Amino acid sequence: MNIKIVKNKYINALFILMLFSAIVHMLIIFYFALVSGDLYIVNYFNILDLDLFYPNIFNSFTGNIFSIFFTAGLYLIILKNNKIE
Repeated sequence: MNIKIVKNKYINALFILMLFSAIVHMLIIFYFALVSGDLYIVNYFNILDLDLFYPNIFNSFTGNIFSIFFTAGLYLIILKNNKIE
């Protein structure tokens, strides 16, 4: 595997480990959401565990809509600011 995120090989290995773990985590969450039929599981704020600070504040239809817009907005900000060389 030859993925280079940063120049330092130790930090690069750490970032690859974090990315791999996040991908596996998301696959497990999506699978569980499909099997259980509970779409609140894929709410971005639940994935970030913000419900530990604000229990059930985002577990509503409005919270899910806000989660979708927040995630899409965050993606667009990252996309706009990511300069691929």
